Amino acid sequence: MLDLATLTISITALVISLLLTLRQIRLASGGNHLPVVLNAFRETRSPAWFEAQEYVLNELTTEHSPDNGHRGLPEQARTHANTIGLFFDDLGKLVAHGVIDQGLVIGSYGTNIVRLWDVLAPYVYTERREHGLHFWIYFEDLAARTAASRPDVVYADLHMRQRPPRQEPGAGGATG
Repeated sequence: MLDLATLTISITALVISLLLTLRQIRLASGGNHLPVVLNAFRETRSPAWFEAQEYVLNELTTEHSPDNGHRGLPEQARTHANTIGLFFDDLGKLVAHGVIDQGLVIGSYGTNIVRLWDVLAPYVYTERREHGLHFWIYFEDLAARTAASRPDVVYADLHMRQRPPRQEPGAGGATG
């Protein structure tokens, strides 16, 4: 009976030790990626990023047909498309290869990934068809992942909390 109790305690200690070791490894590897994540956040807060995003979402399709693909775009339009496409393609590589957590990316950039992909997709598909490339394939994968796992699902999984205003906007009077 004593041998069974000793064995049970030893196995329990081993399992706990193993779980703690795995947790430490996961935390340590995540710390190595912090500079990459912070740099991505910084890039998407630059004036050039906002200009490119606005252009792609609001002007690209009205000014240029996707019939000539990405290479057929004039320089300024291609520069704006590249600002968006190359960023999300690189971010998609990191997600696809498990370097950074998909939830972090989807939670941070949300449905903008899908909206921007949907605008750029016809240009990308023309490029692929005409040149036989896997052009921005990681961006497409990231958009598909985002569409399948919406930001609100990511927020729910994280148990995100809310703290609404003490008084609803427009509801006169002072708060104490």
